[in-house]
Amino acid sequence: MNEPPPISQGNLAYVLWVAREKQGCRKAQPNSAIEQDLDIVGDDVVDFIESLEERFGNWVWEWPWQRFTELNEGLSLLFPFMLIWQLVTWPIRGHFSYPSSNERLELGHIAKVLDAREWIEP
Repeated sequence: MNEPPPISQGNLAYVLWVAREKQGCRKAQPNSAIEQDLDIVGDDVVDFIESLEERFGNWVWEWPWQRFTELNEGLSLLFPFMLIWQLVTWPIRGHFSYPSSNERLELGHIAKVLDAREWIEP
């Protein structure tokens, strides 16, 4: 794993480094959402937040993460019904997807919040 970028390169460089190097999301871009695009959920979210905490302090834990990604591991109780729906509609859609009811939180916005040093609504 590469070393983290220096502080002089800005917060976006660090957020992208965390997503790409620590989380393994090689194609992460500023407009990539942590759950919908990068599949950062459950324990991976905790690892992501801990990486931010290392550089920016524990105030990052105060953000409303639960609005943007699933913090718990495991499947929804509705998963069997959702799977059936996915199987029935697959020929129409051409792919499987697990729909998310969470809001998008993009890496660029995370960097913007870190720049502002306070939570800003997306």
